[in-house]
Amino acid sequence: MTDVSPPTPDELARAIALEAAYEASKPRTPEEVAAVTERIGADWAAEYPDPKNRPPLLDFIRGVVDSRSVTRADRGDVRAFWSWRSQPEGAARDVSHRFLAQACGESRGYQVLEETEAGQKLDSYYLWEPGVQDALVEDYGVPRADMKDFPPEIWKAASLKYAKESTGPAVAFAADIGAGSVLGGIEMPELLVHKNVGKEGVRFPLPLPRHEHLPAAIDELISDEALRCQVRMEDFDAKKTTPAQFAAKLAALDVPEHLKEAHAAAVARLNAAETYPELAAPPAELAEPEVDGPGPTEPAPQQVGADQPGLQEPATAQPDLPDPKAPETEQPAPEAPAPPQPERKVLVHGHSFVVGADLPQVPTRPTRPVQAVAGMHGWTPPAVETAPKSQGIEQ
Repeated sequence: MTDVSPPTPDELARAIALEAAYEASKPRTPEEVAAVTERIGADWAAEYPDPKNRPPLLDFIRGVVDSRSVTRADRGDVRAFWSWRSQPEGAARDVSHRFLAQACGESRGYQVLEETEAGQKLDSYYLWEPGVQDALVEDYGVPRADMKDFPPEIWKAASLKYAKESTGPAVAFAADIGAGSVLGGIEMPELLVHKNVGKEGVRFPLPLPRHEHLPAAIDELISDEALRCQVRMEDFDAKKTTPAQFAAKLAALDVPEHLKEAHAAAVARLNAAETYPELAAPPAELAEPEVDGPGPTEPAPQQVGADQPGLQEPATAQPDLPDPKAPETEQPAPEAPAPPQPERKVLVHGHSFVVGADLPQVPTRPTRPVQAVAGMHGWTPPAVETAPKSQGIEQ
């Protein structure tokens, strides 16, 4: 299985040391520049001893890519690719990902272009250095316009050959992948269609950076290696794209089956936003639909009727319109005078209301007890109903 763990402290230290050594080796003085250009000229003459059959210098350098190997016999099938630089966790400073690839190549057996025969030869020519370019123009008659674009051209050609000769998985030392980089524009497109690699065969030892203008769920989605190798940082540029434009890029990706649901949700969420700040804001709560009648927390008023004889409507429900269905004792007519209260009769002491006992001359009438109310000025007591006649007792 391919080792894609993050670089170890020893590998990080080795990468920093390799970068320092490379920087120290760059030609800076006229003497150092002359030594480089003379080496290029010597290689050119050795390849084509007859000056009459010697091609232009830049064509000779192009031939280095065609004729030199881009595979080391002492390394494994895993090929390392790289782009840009960062400061990985645990590193003392930022470092070019090229040297991370080289350090891990030494310890893990990765192939690295710059350490192959073709890569080492091109690297020794320092074609990116302005002093070397000026010397080739002045001493070897290279057209200046051609010299300006030549370094990226030759390294792209070497990188494409290196990617095409993949025989196993690829490991990409990169954070975000730029569309204009050699990795994003040349190597990765070749790896994705390669029969020995594909999107399932590209691994990333370095984590994807957090993009604050994207929701965490979308950032997590594009950090999956099968999608990460297809996404370019320009696809979601906060200043140059809109969420809808990113959605179109995301929708066109080759998505693994286990990510299709999350992928569809991300595309829908991007299409629903017009700007990235709107996209990053928490989703707004859905408005409750308007319905007739009381809200969910407001109890519905009780209806008083034949089907609910025990319920009474509050007295304040209709203060000006008395309910015709309400009991009379609840809303008495204010203009009807109350009948006089009959005088309570008291039985004569010594008599009992039993069979055979003497009764008083004036019989008493049982009355309904009236509830006493204190301190309610202006209150009219309800009318007293007449008790039914008792058998054997006449008024």
